[in-house]
Amino acid sequence: MSNLEELSLVESASLMRTRKLSSEEYARALLSHMDRIEPRVQAFVTVDRDAVIAEAKRCDAEASTNRFRGSLHGVPFGVKDVYYTKGLRTTIGAAPFQNFVPDCDADLVSQLKKAGAIILGKTVTTVFVFLDPGPTRNPWNLEHTPGGSSSGSAAAVAARMCAGAIGSQTVGSVGRPAAYNGVVSLMPTQSRVSMKNAFPLSWPLDHAGIFGRSVADVELQMKSIALSRIETSNPSRPIRIGVIRDFFYDNATPETRTLQDGFLGMLASTPEFHVSDVKLPQAFELNQPILRTILRADVAAIHKELFVAHPTAYGPKLRELIETGMLVSAEDYLHARRLRRVFQREMMRLFESYDVLLTPAAPGPAPAGIGATGSAVMNGPWSLADFPTMTLPYGLAANGLPLGIQLSGPPLAEAALMGAASAIESVAAFKEKPCLLM
Repeated sequence: MSNLEELSLVESASLMRTRKLSSEEYARALLSHMDRIEPRVQAFVTVDRDAVIAEAKRCDAEASTNRFRGSLHGVPFGVKDVYYTKGLRTTIGAAPFQNFVPDCDADLVSQLKKAGAIILGKTVTTVFVFLDPGPTRNPWNLEHTPGGSSSGSAAAVAARMCAGAIGSQTVGSVGRPAAYNGVVSLMPTQSRVSMKNAFPLSWPLDHAGIFGRSVADVELQMKSIALSRIETSNPSRPIRIGVIRDFFYDNATPETRTLQDGFLGMLASTPEFHVSDVKLPQAFELNQPILRTILRADVAAIHKELFVAHPTAYGPKLRELIETGMLVSAEDYLHARRLRRVFQREMMRLFESYDVLLTPAAPGPAPAGIGATGSAVMNGPWSLADFPTMTLPYGLAANGLPLGIQLSGPPLAEAALMGAASAIESVAAFKEKPCLLM
């Protein structure tokens, strides 16, 4: 086979299961492709090539006797450099951890390995998982940000260095990079996927994240790492899509609003969907101050000792967050946690009339420059609500960079959300590739 890097996750897993493709052949093809692309994109922090090939050979030996570990047997994955990986460096994008090699795997990594996945390498995160960027560049245009903090995971999937990758989201660290890099993502409900032995940013807000190039790729990963069974779901027709403009259109570029409205028109003209506007509840107005209060206080607590011991390791954005977080009182923090529950209850009522809620995934295409990661204003409300949320690419902006829509469903309804996303994906029919691959 040629161009193995173009295989989807579903395709590569199926070919290995039927022994039409060897894990070693696929791993070597990805590593060869990485040699050509990675020096420009810089999506990976650590890649142990010898270990990858050795593990691929073990997977092939098992497959030769019809022994398969799971649905991801022999498939290489990128893993965000905040998840502990036994025997493989985990830097969290920060100087104090440059030589940290964990003696255990994060629970999510253990689930991947149990399903048969091979850890291809650790992907770049922003400094301590916040807004100060790492070196990764956007494969659609190297002079533009890939987003963050799951910068490397999204860029690696877009650049075909792996068919699937794991990230994490506290505010907008999965949905935004997916939109900027033209890939599909899912932030599951927090309780669906364990974050044990992943470096935290905010305990009540941290979520796992999944990147792929199709909804089917994301679904395969989700079923492999979820703590509880995810059943395949075929949503009833028509799928009721609630379009939220208000706050989201206020923060979107005119081009984003125009192009999304055009796409919504395509959906509305299809009998499979019922598309109508949704009005946000009054409690939505509190989402940003609630999120900021919780985030600041948690980050200040998490970094209390590290910040004192390694002050020069902190970028200006994270430093500011910690310093303001030290001023948050216990009373204000508890009040914010209570208000979050009110926000969640009010937002849940929207699902009485709709199956999914649709908004832009980012204000516009990836901004120029790599000194910042872009705005997470579109994503934060869903992290705060703990609603499973997906990003789907649907078109290109005038500058040739991808645009994404964001779909959210009620907690623990990932199966229905992915079913709706698959139907919407078929209308979008997004097939474009990053300019780097042309």
